[in-house]
Amino acid sequence: MSRTTRLHDLFRVMRHHPGPLNGPHLAETLGVSLRTLYQDIGVLKAVGVEIERTPGEGYVLAPGVWLPSLALTEAQLDALALGLTRVRNDAANPLATPADEVLEKVAEALPEELDRGLARLDPTAEPSASEPVAAAVPDPNELIFYTHPLSRGGIVHWMLEELGVPYRMVVLEYGTTMKSPEYLALNPMGKVPAIRHGDVVVTEAAAICAYLAGAFPAAGLAPPPNARGDYYRWLFFAAGPLETAVSLNGLLGIQPTVEQQGRLGCGDYATLLDTLAGAVDGRRYIAGEAFSAADVYVGSHLGWGLYFGTIPWRAEFETYWAGLRERPARLRCEAFVEQALAQQA
Repeated sequence: MSRTTRLHDLFRVMRHHPGPLNGPHLAETLGVSLRTLYQDIGVLKAVGVEIERTPGEGYVLAPGVWLPSLALTEAQLDALALGLTRVRNDAANPLATPADEVLEKVAEALPEELDRGLARLDPTAEPSASEPVAAAVPDPNELIFYTHPLSRGGIVHWMLEELGVPYRMVVLEYGTTMKSPEYLALNPMGKVPAIRHGDVVVTEAAAICAYLAGAFPAAGLAPPPNARGDYYRWLFFAAGPLETAVSLNGLLGIQPTVEQQGRLGCGDYATLLDTLAGAVDGRRYIAGEAFSAADVYVGSHLGWGLYFGTIPWRAEFETYWAGLRERPARLRCEAFVEQALAQQA
């Protein structure tokens, strides 16, 4: 079942139910997992659907709520069309076909004068005699994101969506395009993620998050320079000790001896978990009062670890992650992964 179908079914069930529906009952009614239900509720709330949760009773749709209509200005429509055409024309992007389908549906629903605007932004359309053909000039400041849906690139994807800046996604495949001479010239490791911002190339997810937060300060994803102690500390704590310890203990099942722990940067696994739990205990964000790139990175690792069982469940981790997982930017990235998986099935 597609996410679109699930969302409509969820909305329909809630709209025709007179009172609150608890999560397990609602999930059973819709035939989905509880986790999927929570994600779909988050998506509806992100687009403006008022869903209230009463502790001990469940979820209820606010009276008189209908799905938001597509009410866009001409400028907003132009922006939408431009983004969709860029995705559609990237053959390697798993969202290329859906983007083309959306463009067709939008064009069918528009008045003629606005439909002409879509055609003007479509690079495959024939220009009219009165419109000069402009030469394609590469943008020296273009932000290009190299990734694979099932990779650590998901961290950077979330970061980019939080920034809200234009970027072009290039999806690479393991063992082929990821090892091509063109990509190896950017990242000799032949791994993703990587970004290219003008002439600047950055690899490694934590470094990319830190770079992007600094390159686009208006997004506010890094604290002021004089308040970045916790920001850098926990961002690179997760990139170094946490990932090493999870790889050894959670993925490979290796339990280093006391002597070996002294040689490893991650040290003792139990101490590491206690340290991280103390950092997030009672805090909505890990590096101050505002959401930052550190939350993207630490939250990604905790989310994956709790889901796949490579990080043991702790109330501090679950509470912290619960405050992050419904962010609209992250849900958009999750939808991209689901779409990629559906196309591979």
